[in-house]
Order: sequence, then C-alpha cells, then structure tokens
Amino acid sequence: MNPLFFFALLATIPALGAGVQFPSDASCKSPDGKWTLVCKGRVNDEAEPRLLLLNRVRGRSVELRRIGRYCDTMWSPDSDRIALTDRWASDRSDIFVYTVADRVPTKSVRELFPTNAVQGEELAGHCYFEACEWLDRRRLRFKVFGHTDEFPVRSFDHQYILEVTSGRFEKATKKKPNQTVQRTGASRSAVETNRTPVAAGSRR
Repeated sequence: MNPLFFFALLATIPALGAGVQFPSDASCKSPDGKWTLVCKGRVNDEAEPRLLLLNRVRGRSVELRRIGRYCDTMWSPDSDRIALTDRWASDRSDIFVYTVADRVPTKSVRELFPTNAVQGEELAGHCYFEACEWLDRRRLRFKVFGHTDEFPVRSFDHQYILEVTSGRFEKATKKKPNQTVQRTGASRSAVETNRTPVAAGSRR
C-alpha cells in the first residue's frame, strides 16, 4: 500500500468516542452506521438559521435542533442516544441528551443538575456544562467549569456522571497518577465513579 494513501485513510477515521462540532460541513455517523447527523445552512452565517438534521440511512431526514452559535455532538456506544453540548452563549453552555427512538431531548442537564452540588457563585458566573464521553450506553461523563464573575475571580472545574435513564448524578473523581483504571469495554480515561450520589437539593 502507498504510504501516503495509508496516512490519508487514517486521517478520515474519527477517534473512538470522538464527537463532531456543528455548524460545519462534517457529518457524524452513529456507531452502527444507521444514522448520520448533518448541518443544513450556511456555516459562517449566524443570521441564518442552521438546522441539525438526523438522517436515517435509506430513510427520511428530521430536524433535531436549531443551532444558534455552535454545538458538539457525541453518540452513545449503542447508537441509541446523542449527547449534545449547546454552546449557545459566550458565558453559558448546556447539555441535552436525545434518544433516537423519539428524538425528544431530556430536559437540559443544567436544569436537572442539583444547584447545591456546586457553589452558587459558580453557577451564576461564566459556567459551562460540557459532555466529555459516554462511559457506556447509559452513563455520560460531563464537566461543569468556568470562572466566577465577582472579585476575587477564580476558575473551577468539576466532573460528574449522569445516569440518563434515572436522572441520577454522581461525582466523578480523578485517579491518582500511580493508580490504574480498570477498563470495562468503554474508555474511562482517568476518571472513575465514586458511587456517592449527588444530593438532590433544589433545582432550577
């Protein structure tokens, strides 16, 4: 095989678990190859509505979401769900989880998230919710990060795991460098669940 052709082929293969950012000319195919996410509309024109479309192979296309600024999408390993990080404002972002069967998103993760899990000044500041990876078909690791707006300004970065069917949140803790992470099919990077549910508390 021609070496140049081989490297060009590798460049077209997305990393396992990697998502795609929209609007763009790219497409995001589900792991089982039955669905594809594409964007309709001018990529660089925020004045024109950009539509995120869910296409079924040899089937019809349906509108999944209207994109204001931009968003990141990530398929679950079983191709049943899409985690969508909507970066809708310069100081805010949110996560929505779509189930392909009905294409109706869960409530925003920000709205479901217990407000007593992090400090109020963090939620009120530049606060971003971002999907990181699917640990398995039902568990999504995400982070809440950003910086406070009041003096003294400080940054923050917390990681959690959402069990999407029950809506339960768990704190994700980083492993120490000399510890190993047991792999159970899906990559967990350097994060594990401590199995301590986040207190329900009040919600937005």
